Amino acid sequence: MTTLVKSVAFVKEAVVAAAFGVGPSMDSYLMALVIIGFPSGVLVYAAHTVFTREYVRIITVHGDAAAGRFLRGAFLQLLLALTGLLAVWIALLPAILSVVGHGLAPAQRSLVTGNVLRLIPYYYLYAINFLGYGALQSRGVFVRSALIPIMTPLVMMGLIALVRTDLNALIGALTLGTALETLLVLVLIRKVQPRPDDAPAPTTGAVRAFVWGTLILMPGTLLSGLIPVIEQTIASGLGHGTISALGYAAKLPATLNTLLTTAIGVTILPYFSQRLSLGDAQSCRPFFVRYVIFLTSVGMSIAAAGVLGSEPFVRFAFQRGQFSAHDTLLVTALQQAYLWQLPGAMVAAVALRYVAAQGRYRTMTIVNMAMVPVTGLLQWSLSHLWGGAGLAFGTSAGAALTASVFVGFALRRSPKPVRTWETA
Repeated sequence: MTTLVKSVAFVKEAVVAAAFGVGPSMDSYLMALVIIGFPSGVLVYAAHTVFTREYVRIITVHGDAAAGRFLRGAFLQLLLALTGLLAVWIALLPAILSVVGHGLAPAQRSLVTGNVLRLIPYYYLYAINFLGYGALQSRGVFVRSALIPIMTPLVMMGLIALVRTDLNALIGALTLGTALETLLVLVLIRKVQPRPDDAPAPTTGAVRAFVWGTLILMPGTLLSGLIPVIEQTIASGLGHGTISALGYAAKLPATLNTLLTTAIGVTILPYFSQRLSLGDAQSCRPFFVRYVIFLTSVGMSIAAAGVLGSEPFVRFAFQRGQFSAHDTLLVTALQQAYLWQLPGAMVAAVALRYVAAQGRYRTMTIVNMAMVPVTGLLQWSLSHLWGGAGLAFGTSAGAALTASVFVGFALRRSPKPVRTWETA
């Protein structure tokens, strides 16, 4: 289902490119989207992980009524956090633009600022959707929740076909599509989640765990979000054309990485959370080991097949116009180096969620904050040896090392069980 949605989203990108092309207005839109999306992403990626674990635990231990009250409290806490974070972000916007948009003229920066303000409704809707998908996935609603995101690209393509090159209409189409997506998410939650009764809520500890767990994970998600920035910084010193070559080379590995880790991560966190909530740690551990071995084999097989087929794929996808046969050879070598990240990424997706299901949020944050600079050091060191290919291989080596560390911590037995509101 994710493959179908991603395919439609790719067609949407082609429609947007045909309607708006490359220019100052599109640059201002994309920069505004990154600026408004960064704080929301840092918050909701952390909140989604903690929420899913707590929500499944409450359903398993306390029942649907308590889960409904927790769901309502979690949404309220998320909206409050989003509002406070947004206020700080908007206050810092001129300073942010002075760094991110240092090469833009004052008029262009003003355009970016205006687009950021227009995207505020999208900022809230995106976060609500992300948490809503966590609720649906926790209840095993995988197919329908995977299909709902198709609404946004479909609405955007329809409105762009009518309005064409109006940038305000593009932002409006994104907001409208995301709002309809939100409506479908909430309707589906209403169907699968019984309404909470009016009895006193025994979920204060769970809401506290949600808040503190999110705060603990945010430094890790913040640092992880800087990985592409580190990569771009290193690439900028490797000569003309390296950044664009790396960009082309990363598209296939990034797509495979997203599809595989999404499919794994969405299903495995609710499973581990439920089994551990029932006290079934004994069966989870051997299952986790077998699953890691299986994913390593599958990941290596996919990476090897991708490496063998890299040159024909690059030639078919890119070699036309200004993209020469020499460029094909360069991008092929970079793409092959990037593809070896797949086994590590798949295993890390499972190991990270096993640790999350155990409630060991501090461990997750510490490992993430330690491995980001280690990966950056690998990229920098190998880039000095092999140029762009070394940088790409450093990314793959960092993924493998991160997976190994997370597997080690996942298999490490906690000295005592983690209680409802505690985070280890």
